[in-house]
Amino acid sequence: MEDKKALLNEIKELWKSENIENFDIAPELLEYLELKDLQELKEKILNSMSNLTDEQKEWLFKFRKYE
Repeated sequence: MEDKKALLNEIKELWKSENIENFDIAPELLEYLELKDLQELKEKILNSMSNLTDEQKEWLFKFRKYE
């Protein structure tokens, strides 16, 4: 479980670098996710970040929900 939490913190940091600070996974759901699932999520985030141009990121940022 500690490995999952560490990986989840890495994912949160990735989102934070994209100005999405309120990302979280419910602890109940974290129990059912495999470490592999979280690793794939992290990889997908990294791939999507590297594939977007700055212009695309700026456009997507406009749709962010503000609290």
